[in-house]
Amino acid sequence: MSERPRRASSSRRLTTRQAQIVDAALRIIAAKGSRRFTAQLLAEEVGLTGGALYRHFGSMHAVVDAIVDRVGESLFDGFPPDGADPIERLRLFFCRRVRTIRDHPDISRLLLSDHLAQAGSRAQSKRLDEFKRRSRAFVLRCLEEASADGLLADAVSPAAGSVVVLGSVLALSHANTRVASGPEVERLSDEVWWAIERMLRRTAAPAKRPARSARPARGRARA
Repeated sequence: MSERPRRASSSRRLTTRQAQIVDAALRIIAAKGSRRFTAQLLAEEVGLTGGALYRHFGSMHAVVDAIVDRVGESLFDGFPPDGADPIERLRLFFCRRVRTIRDHPDISRLLLSDHLAQAGSRAQSKRLDEFKRRSRAFVLRCLEEASADGLLADAVSPAAGSVVVLGSVLALSHANTRVASGPEVERLSDEVWWAIERMLRRTAAPAKRPARSARPARGRARA
């Protein structure tokens, strides 16, 4: 039922200097918006001249393409998670996505704005839309499978459940910078998932609330 993992469509190996440029470009767009994203500002940010910048990337378009790659690779590392229980797969997805957003605040800010789409081409904007579509499709598919297997609570439709799961990820993206920080975000995300699973599962909630969610194993079990 789950799709095969795949890497971002234009994934490439970056040199150390190229990676520094991409990191700086992410910070500029996330903090200052697409209008301030210029070759001069980017070169200054990494201590290069404009000419030296273009020796590492042939154009600003190529820089944006590398940013889109970075966003996709961060969001879909190890995607999709394994597991026979579709709601458990959702938990792994939820925990991984929240952790990615927490660990990469610049990516979080980009996902909450149109800055990256405005800085790039129509094709790059479509790639960003595809990231969102893949996430929505995965969540909905898990909930449809849970419903077919008799695991989903009668009062919750797959469509409604997907809104709750994805909306909670979005809300926790805001929490990363506005409500809580560091370990507080992780505790909050554990509490939010516990509440979501109680709502989604047809079976009774666990008798004892877990202190915190187990971390997904490295590799294929992360999403």
